[in-house]
Amino acid sequence: MSQVLSETIVHYRSLPVERTPQRLDPLGVQSAWLLMPLLSAVAVAYAVYSTVQHHAQYRSPALAVWAIVVLLVAAVVATIRTHPGLAPVGLWSHLAIVGVALVGACLFDAAVWGHNQRVQDDWGQIAVALLLMAMPLYRPVAEVLTVAALAALVLGALAAAQGSSLVISNHPLVYATVAATPVLALASGGAGYAWTMTGETLRWREVARAGQLRLDAELRQVAARMVAQERATALNAEAVPFLTALAARGVITEEDRRHARRIAERLRASAVEALERSWLAETVALALTRRGKGAGAGAEADRGPRVHDPDRLEQVLSEEQRAVIGALIGTIAALPGLDADSLAVTVAQPGAPVFLLTARVAESRRLLRSELVPFLSALRSVSLVASMRVRAGGLTVRFAYPERRAP
Repeated sequence: MSQVLSETIVHYRSLPVERTPQRLDPLGVQSAWLLMPLLSAVAVAYAVYSTVQHHAQYRSPALAVWAIVVLLVAAVVATIRTHPGLAPVGLWSHLAIVGVALVGACLFDAAVWGHNQRVQDDWGQIAVALLLMAMPLYRPVAEVLTVAALAALVLGALAAAQGSSLVISNHPLVYATVAATPVLALASGGAGYAWTMTGETLRWREVARAGQLRLDAELRQVAARMVAQERATALNAEAVPFLTALAARGVITEEDRRHARRIAERLRASAVEALERSWLAETVALALTRRGKGAGAGAEADRGPRVHDPDRLEQVLSEEQRAVIGALIGTIAALPGLDADSLAVTVAQPGAPVFLLTARVAESRRLLRSELVPFLSALRSVSLVASMRVRAGGLTVRFAYPERRAP
């Protein structure tokens, strides 16, 4: 293994991975995406209802309208930014969504300042809490709880400051608690669910890894038997008939020597290819075999290797990344309009590995996007940069590690 590849493996395998459901179970979180637009719609609907209910308490009706507009912006941004096609959700997106919603809540408080009669029917704390409830699916639990605590502190302070106009007389701390509780409660509920989900995912991975280690020796034996079977098949198909005919003639000619040399070279090349076949090559071969177009040793030699990875850069891929890439290759191989002979993967750039999957596919752009975009999103969720291009019947999927920053 080259020094550059070793450094690359150490660098990318040592990068910290956020402990979030989106990072650990990207495909599972994609199926839960509808929760965000649903919660956003409920937040906006409740804000509109609450605004109407406060019609007699406004100091500035214009501010109340602007508060709804600002909340709507936060809801739309949350819905779009958490879409699977734009994964993963970053820290600044999280802060922007909650921050804009909090600004809307502050504008509503300003609109009823000095005339507000009850804190419990204000919409600010409910809207912010609903948006925060889904955030633990995309961001670390500690980060979400910190943001929730800051938002609760702001909303609680605003509620406490309005004590003079409220019809129920009480200690300012009570008003602050009433405003802060929904934010902390819903955020904590979402955080608890995400914490349990990530814990179960990590435990399942440990069980799967332990099972894989137990089966490793057996799998190596099976692989050795398969290689031996392939070699025996090749010998029976070519070498044995040649030697039988040679023995029957009893004479060795110069042409026989050349023929024997060609057979030996093919068998040697086939044996080397079998021993050096990588995980990526096996994945492509298995996917095409399931399609009924698998390439055996002879066919693979005729068309050349489907995977070009001279530096064995696939070793950089983590288990999570391999799982998503394997599913992507399997999905492409199963497309009815795929030209199986055109499927190929090229890997380059040892410093920041780039994987390029190309194929000819007679499918519509819309179908390809619906089938493959979820996998692109999953690749982005496991720290890769992924993109897809469809042009004139040609499909190109590119996934790569981000460029390494100079120390």
